Amino acid sequence: MQSFLAALIFCSVLSLSTFGQTQPAGLKMHRNQAGEADSSGLMLAKSTEGGFSVRLPLKFNDFTVTESDQKGPVLRAFVVGAKFTEGIKFSATRIVYRKGTESAKAYFEKFEKGEGISAKSEFISPLQIGERKALNLILKTATTVAYQRLVLLESDSLLMIVESPLIHDVVAKQFADEFFDSLVVVRK
Repeated sequence: MQSFLAALIFCSVLSLSTFGQTQPAGLKMHRNQAGEADSSGLMLAKSTEGGFSVRLPLKFNDFTVTESDQKGPVLRAFVVGAKFTEGIKFSATRIVYRKGTESAKAYFEKFEKGEGISAKSEFISPLQIGERKALNLILKTATTVAYQRLVLLESDSLLMIVESPLIHDVVAKQFADEFFDSLVVVRK
């Protein structure tokens, strides 16, 4: 799952304008560089097929990726994402598992223990968002920092990430809480 998620996050933060001509197999682009700022300067990013929305400080891409590996744990992912020119990246990904609730809980528990995470975990904190279990994580490498929130949604999970070069860590941290708190799940 780790490599599939890494590919999703990579895709979500690209400009994706080149995908207008040729889309990779399994990728369905819904919108590219979408969104209009409201009075607060933020843009409502509703996933076309994922049943969730978040608020972002810049135009976003909205797409669905279907996993072709029939043996992999992930069936499909719904992504909205954006990237500042300074390298600060935002993504919100609803992950649909082949085995549903069983897999969602198992992967959540692995993250809760700090397992299956590709970078050094600086911080893992469980929290409750309404009826849902969630985790806040801070991951660091020598050059980047990632603020993450993983939310367990019964048979799916939703992974939100603000990733940044270390030089822009303070700015990324300021965006992270507002981004995480903007999540609205509109359907199962």
